Amino acid sequence: MPGSDRIARRLHDDRGFTLFEILVVLIIIAIASGIVGVYIGRSTGSLEVKNLAKSISSTLRYARNHAVSEKQTFCFVVDREDAMYRLYSGHPSEDGEISPVISKAIPENILISTGGRDDAPIQIVFYPQGNSSGGSIEIGSGESTGLSVAVNSITGKVDVLKVQE
Repeated sequence: MPGSDRIARRLHDDRGFTLFEILVVLIIIAIASGIVGVYIGRSTGSLEVKNLAKSISSTLRYARNHAVSEKQTFCFVVDREDAMYRLYSGHPSEDGEISPVISKAIPENILISTGGRDDAPIQIVFYPQGNSSGGSIEIGSGESTGLSVAVNSITGKVDVLKVQE
């Protein structure tokens, strides 16, 4: 059979990849994985900012909902010295002290300000009627775009917005 000799010869001539071809492919894979690693490492600051903004906004929404349903005042406070944010309810405990309902830590590399001012105290009060003292909390880190958690003073609605640079 003349056709089968040609197929057998062709199969015998294919010997596989050369060492040079394998090295080129491995170098390309190493360069691609290095580039991906740089982008993943760069986005961790942005991820922390997003997570903190979501956590603060959910705490503020919790405060508004419970202020209305429990008919009492809730106060959200950011303590920059302790790197914590806390939510206090309006009723004191038996010893007369107001203990926090929620208390969470702020990551070290995250900056929190109000309206661009780092020295101003951050405090937002939610009232039983559903309104609030209002304000905005800007959250950012050195390498990522910042987010702003805004609270409407009339409705008490909480929004997370991207900070315009």
